[in-house]
Amino acid sequence: MTTSLDVPPLPEPAPGADWTLRPLADAGHGVRAYAAVPRDGGTPVELRLHRVQHHPVRACYPYGAHDIAVGLVLVEDAETMAVRLLSDLVPALFAADPHCRRVVAAPAEDDTATQSAFEAGGFRRVAEADLPNGSVVLFTAEPAWIADVPTALDDMPH
Repeated sequence: MTTSLDVPPLPEPAPGADWTLRPLADAGHGVRAYAAVPRDGGTPVELRLHRVQHHPVRACYPYGAHDIAVGLVLVEDAETMAVRLLSDLVPALFAADPHCRRVVAAPAEDDTATQSAFEAGGFRRVAEADLPNGSVVLFTAEPAWIADVPTALDDMPH
C-alpha cells in the first residue's frame, strides 16, 4: 500500500478543444473540481477528480498510486454532455499520467443517469460496493496496455 507521500499530484486534465474547464472552489485535499463547459454550448457538467487513495473507493480494490477516481454531478438533461466529456477526458487522463492503470467511478446505486453516462462514456461496470456514504456501482476504464493483458488461465505461460 502506498503512503500519502507516494501519491503523485493529479494531472491537469486536458479533454481537448471541445471543452473549457473552469476550476471550482477548493474541493479539499487531493481533489480537483471543475465545471466542464462544452465550447459549442450545452449543459455544463461538474467534474471531480481524486487520486483513488484520497477517495472512499480505495476500499474496493487493490489500487495503484496513479489510479484516478472521477465523479460527475449531472443536472437535468446533462447525460449526453457527460458522455461526450468522458469520451474525451479518459484518454486525456491516461496521456497526462502514463502510469495510471485505472480511471474509476463510483456513482450511487440509485443514480441510473450517471451510471448510464459512465457506461456510454467507455467505462465498464465492475461491481456493487457499500461505502461509508452509501451503496455505489463501481465502474472502470483501463488503458489498452492493461485491458489487453489476457487473464484466462489457458493464456498464462506454464
